[in-house]
Amino acid sequence: MPEKHTRKSATALVEALYTMKGGSPQGWADGHIETLIQIAAGYQFRETGVVEHLRRISAYVALLAEAMGWSELQVRLFQHASIFHDVGMVDVPASIVNKQGALGEDEKALMQKHTDLGRALLQESNTQLLEAASELAMCHHERFDGSGYPQGLSGMDIPMGSRILMVADVFDALTTDRPFKQAYPFVVAHEIVQAMSGSHFDPEVVEAVALRKEAFEKACASLASQGDLQHKGFRISARDETKGELFSIASEGYFSCPFCRELHPRTLDVCPPYEIQLTDIHKLSGLVVDDKYKLRGALGVGGMGTVYEARHLLIDRTLAIKFLDPSLAHDSETLTRFSNEARVFSTVGHPNLVEITDMGKTAEGIPYMVMEKLEGTDLARLMMEHGKLTPIAAVTIALEILRTLDAVHEKGIIHRDLKPENIFLIVVDGAVRVKLLDFGISRLISSSKKSRLTQKGIVFGTPQYMSPEQAQGKDSVDERSDVFTIGEILYETLTGREVFPGDNNLAILTAVTRCRVTPPRQIEPSIPPELEQVILTALERSQDKRFQSAAEFMQPLASFARADGRWKPGRILEVDQSRVLPPEPRS
Repeated sequence: MPEKHTRKSATALVEALYTMKGGSPQGWADGHIETLIQIAAGYQFRETGVVEHLRRISAYVALLAEAMGWSELQVRLFQHASIFHDVGMVDVPASIVNKQGALGEDEKALMQKHTDLGRALLQESNTQLLEAASELAMCHHERFDGSGYPQGLSGMDIPMGSRILMVADVFDALTTDRPFKQAYPFVVAHEIVQAMSGSHFDPEVVEAVALRKEAFEKACASLASQGDLQHKGFRISARDETKGELFSIASEGYFSCPFCRELHPRTLDVCPPYEIQLTDIHKLSGLVVDDKYKLRGALGVGGMGTVYEARHLLIDRTLAIKFLDPSLAHDSETLTRFSNEARVFSTVGHPNLVEITDMGKTAEGIPYMVMEKLEGTDLARLMMEHGKLTPIAAVTIALEILRTLDAVHEKGIIHRDLKPENIFLIVVDGAVRVKLLDFGISRLISSSKKSRLTQKGIVFGTPQYMSPEQAQGKDSVDERSDVFTIGEILYETLTGREVFPGDNNLAILTAVTRCRVTPPRQIEPSIPPELEQVILTALERSQDKRFQSAAEFMQPLASFARADGRWKPGRILEVDQSRVLPPEPRS
């Protein structure tokens, strides 16, 4: 049956049901409401949980209409009409309905057409029910301040039913699981609705929500399709995070956990998914530092501190701020390392290093550094999600790391903690680029032995990516140690496995010290023989037998890359930017 005939038949069925009761919804049984829900759900077949959504909407609008003083007959008519508010979604592609993250401009335009289509589907009827439904379909995305769609109506020009429905619809979207988001706790959703009074919503309707808060919470819990709403934590969806409203409201009672990236109540002291102890340094999200940096979500935890996304309140720029862990803030060597890291980034001045814009201390004396916020992914995640790389991809990434290290080594600095997690891939002007991170345990190799931060016999770094001399805690660690580590990373990107696997750190350190390397072609025969020899030279146990510098290591890799006519210095090949960028920006 053609689609347009199906729609007309459904409309005719609604009219028939309505006529059976003499043109009035008064006295209708629940079975009639359920029939209307099933009919309306047929227009939204692409959406999961739509039947439950319509049941909740009809319950919420009835609660609000009653609180607004509507008569029983008006409430019943409105309740039934609201069931059809989104029938225009029938022509919105499933790829848009279920998209993770914020919608693009073209996608928004397609989504917004559902209001016009809904009105068109419902208005060709003389029944009071469908006339009311047509108006709701058209106007339920208008906003009280005039910033909504499709007509940009504002204030009292928006029909009262639509003003009620828009609150119920947003509240339901917040408190339920959707393909693009996790359910938010009732208390957060309630605070958001209250905060939108006068902008998105009619203040009178928001006041009605507050008056019926207890009834709303009971209805929300009893009609929930996703289970218990009292989460230990919840994650802000990419769609909401881009708006900024949700985080600023939720931050009063919640903090963004740097371990699981969810919001937890501020009273929580252990991250539930990972069972990690949470301290004050992990609960800084939502605070303002130095009257200019508004801290948003935590981005992660490193060996020395915690990194947060932040917004500069004066220039409205998104940045990242790294805070030194308070337990280390009074240790002179750690403070020196922290300052040294900032000095590396700011003095070397290489495009593959993160830009440092500021340093300071909190009121409690916790040092921090402010840096550019990167959007992309690290090499470890890229390999975890997409597997090992092609030879040309692995080589061109290694060349960029070595090019950066060459500049760093020129300044007398060695990294000592290179690993896939510290190699960040971003997209600049449509091309994939590398950023080298985390110089927190770097060392000034030009300093005298007395001023060195590392004492003989102390091991710093990540076991899987250490050099033999580093694993033994020797004092002879120099730029050739970084060369060895790049060999380990290149090996892993090509074979999909670590050079020195082990069940624990001691086993790994022992394997690194012995330095018995399985030739990579035994694991992945497709690796070109000349590339295997380059890797094995970089992984020589003896420092004197390895490449003696990043520049020397670059020479055979550049020869390999030049054989591919697409390559030029600075370019990374066969790493698609869609694999680097997150589905949507996080901020």
